[in-house]
Amino acid sequence: MADDLGTGFGWYAVALPDTERSRGIAGRIAAPVVAEHASGRPWLVSTHPAEQVVLVAEGDARIAVLGFSDASEHRLRRAARGGDTGVDDLANGLAGCHVVAASLAGKSTVLGSASGVTRVFTATVDGCPVVADRADVLADLIGASCDPVALAARMVRSVPHPMAELPLWPGVEPVPPGSRVTVDPDGARSRTSTWWRRPEPVLSRAEGALRLAAALEDAVHTRTRAGGTVYADISGGFDSTPQVHFASRGRARVIAGTAYNGDPGGGEDLFWAQRALESMPTVEHRTFSTEDMPVFYAGLLEVHTRLDDSSDAYRAAPRLLTMMRGAVDLGARAYLNGIGGDDLLVGFPKYEHTLFRRRPVKALRRLRDHQLIEGLSVRETFGRLLDRRDYRQWLTDSLRTARERDDFARPRLGMDWDHPLHWPRWFGTDLRAAVTGRVLATGAQPLGPTIAAHSELAAIRQNARIVRGARQLGAGLGLAFESPISDDRVADAVLSVRHEERFHPKEFKPLMREAMRGRLPDAFLERSRKNSGTPQAARGLRDHHADLVALCEESPLVAMGVVDAAVLRAHAFPGERWKRVRDIDTTINAAVFTRAHAGTARQAAP
Repeated sequence: MADDLGTGFGWYAVALPDTERSRGIAGRIAAPVVAEHASGRPWLVSTHPAEQVVLVAEGDARIAVLGFSDASEHRLRRAARGGDTGVDDLANGLAGCHVVAASLAGKSTVLGSASGVTRVFTATVDGCPVVADRADVLADLIGASCDPVALAARMVRSVPHPMAELPLWPGVEPVPPGSRVTVDPDGARSRTSTWWRRPEPVLSRAEGALRLAAALEDAVHTRTRAGGTVYADISGGFDSTPQVHFASRGRARVIAGTAYNGDPGGGEDLFWAQRALESMPTVEHRTFSTEDMPVFYAGLLEVHTRLDDSSDAYRAAPRLLTMMRGAVDLGARAYLNGIGGDDLLVGFPKYEHTLFRRRPVKALRRLRDHQLIEGLSVRETFGRLLDRRDYRQWLTDSLRTARERDDFARPRLGMDWDHPLHWPRWFGTDLRAAVTGRVLATGAQPLGPTIAAHSELAAIRQNARIVRGARQLGAGLGLAFESPISDDRVADAVLSVRHEERFHPKEFKPLMREAMRGRLPDAFLERSRKNSGTPQAARGLRDHHADLVALCEESPLVAMGVVDAAVLRAHAFPGERWKRVRDIDTTINAAVFTRAHAGTARQAAP
């Protein structure tokens, strides 16, 4: 049994079964008991801020919503009277991003979001099934150490399902997104079951745009309805800008920030943000140069915040934390960002693989557009259309044939279930075999019946890992770092639209453009592209490669047998410093993750 649970986890909640042993477990957790079962035994232990907690007691039922939502006491009382069905209806109807917990006559049920931005995990503590919304909280309670095979699976760049679902700590089981965990009143048994109902893609673009606008407005409102000061990114894109529009219509004071830089096209975001802000006179606009922020890959040796997954939020942490601290200095209680919009609103060519089964001529025309835009050959464009492998066969083939990758090889149009698998060079043969065996042993099933249906959920979940990590960074500062565009109801609105009307190769996020027509200026809605930070990333990689190699070598990754330090040193950075071996990104995330949980640190090289 581990010692008492310490601090350093930011915001978290733990749900305990209705047994006497729960009193002892609650006493080991450095957080207050905020609710009890009807029996008087401790049920919910939480550090979430009061403004993010709605809690009611109705007879022998208790229901709590933790996080931003449009929940009210009246709504929760009605759900309590409906039992299990009432809890499911509540979860499927609430706007925002949250965890729902219920104690119904001592039976405890907890669920996170369908996207995976909020998660729940289970572990047996002192003989009792305990549920928490952070995996590392449970790992500390049971004294578990990080599993190197599960961690290595997250270091494969594309991380296809279910590699990110392998338990990072033995004994701590993740509950799948869209599922609930239920613990019997005596704590003798726990089980998982599905609560989320995926919408059928039946709406036209016009119908879906109306639903998307309403869902996004509700999502933003959950963060602004309490008033106060809210900071928001406004990059002039179709993710952050609509959120600022809806925030400007609420009760909160809204400060919006736009970054610019001296790279070619580095002022485009500012240009488009200013166009949009013409319709938002109440928003206070601030601008700043990215040259005043940590450059890409700088400052990672100083990041010690514990996240509960090896998230890409770690690689961005120095920049994110700088922006978050700036928002806190301005008095913001919440920070709205647009992380997740690309995965939700940008289509992938592989969707045409599914469309080809229903409307082959239309699919071929759309693929021809992809071909012309990407400058690909006929074989590269159309060669995978006749591939009929199911997901398990594709994943098995991918794992068994995966090789190291030349990062600079010409890409082909992706028509597979997921991105091609490639091993980092610094993985040993035994580790690769262990990851392969562990993944195949799960009996992996797709997230949907078709490549399109699977891929869209895989992209949403992959993004959710980043959003989740960034939220945990913010919680460490006492700041709610929120991505309303990643909320479940927003995703539901998008998933309700037919694939061929949701995306088009020649259009830039057409569904959001349609949703904001008449709300944002027509001159703003003309934007047809968004720049990336690739030049800045290349410079950062060049300037900080010594610290990055040291970070990886001196992290627990080497001792765990995950990284061969000599191979990493030789191959992580090519001779041409402008070239980028992208496998290093997931390795950096894992290095910072393991250092944070091991409590190790090193000073940056001069």
